[in-house]
Amino acid sequence: METKNTDASASEPTTESKVAAQPAVEPESTVEAESQSTAAQATANTAQDTTSTLSTQNKATPWGTIVTLFLLLILTFAAVAGGYYLYQQLLTQQAESAKLSQQLQAALIEPNKRIAMLEQQQGQFKSTVDLAMAQSLEQQTQLEERVSIIAQRNPNHWRAEEAKYLVRLAGQKLWLEKDPSTATSLLKAADERIKSMRDPSLMPLRKALAKDIAAVAAVKNTDISGTVLTLDSIIDNLDKLPLNRAETHFSAEELADTQVSDSLDDWQSNLSKSWQALIDDFVIVRKRTTDAAPLLEPDQQWYLVENTKNKLLQAQLALYRQDQVNYRNSIKLARKWIFQYFDLKDQQTTDALATLDALETLKIQSTSIERFQASNLLNQLVTYGNLMTEETQ
Repeated sequence: METKNTDASASEPTTESKVAAQPAVEPESTVEAESQSTAAQATANTAQDTTSTLSTQNKATPWGTIVTLFLLLILTFAAVAGGYYLYQQLLTQQAESAKLSQQLQAALIEPNKRIAMLEQQQGQFKSTVDLAMAQSLEQQTQLEERVSIIAQRNPNHWRAEEAKYLVRLAGQKLWLEKDPSTATSLLKAADERIKSMRDPSLMPLRKALAKDIAAVAAVKNTDISGTVLTLDSIIDNLDKLPLNRAETHFSAEELADTQVSDSLDDWQSNLSKSWQALIDDFVIVRKRTTDAAPLLEPDQQWYLVENTKNKLLQAQLALYRQDQVNYRNSIKLARKWIFQYFDLKDQQTTDALATLDALETLKIQSTSIERFQASNLLNQLVTYGNLMTEETQ
């Protein structure tokens, strides 16, 4: 009976130690915590075996059991503390991983926006290119249609277009360049183009061209460019024209009376002549039957030449503007100044006055033609391919 009680008492601590040695398993532990728990359990089992062995050997010593239980508690506490520490490290790593994930997502927000904006711009550019391509295709189609229409025309259409261009060019020569001779030649060339078409229905057009040719040929051609060049030559030679000067003319008898002879017998007359010459150097008295020409100071002479040039330039401007009144007034005033202040005995002065007299009689002819009669008919021929009669209109 005592043996049974002893065995029972010896086995009870073993069961309690097994229960105490089993660690609490937490559901959120990692693989490392499980390994530590397994190691602690193995240690506990080893300690249990050791305790059971000791208890078998020393059944009568309860202190060994107490020490063994204390050691088992320490090992269990150490295992639990290690598992808790590992669990806290795992939580810290998870928090850092979540933080890094948030930072990564925040850093990817701007690139994602940039990518979305680039995709939007690409879509807009694609739509613009598509629209431009569609417009280009439409324009190409219209151009092909025009080319096909032009290709279907006969040579008479080209001749009509050429005649219309020649008439337009004749108008520019007549109204802008004041060249009626060239305008007449261009109108005749347009009539030749209409004639080469050999179409009897175009006789009204040829009659209108004939009237325009006769009207332009009746316009007298004023040589504006030649007149301008003539005025330029007068302006260039104006600085070379001599001005009027006060002249003193001595007769042969007066010159002979002032000469001193070489004879000693004429000393009285020589003395008288020398005295008279000395007096004449101080006081000179001349008798004139005509008015003396006015004299000009050097600065006034420069103003005279420049004002005369200015009047001739005004005459050129009036000539270009076809202003007959201002043209003649400018020529008259320039001629008056040259006649009054320049030397009339010089050949250059007389030639300039003669040229101005000829230019003063120039008549500037202005055309009264406002529009060619053939213009409307040519527009009808080019637009419709034939002339429109009154019934058709």
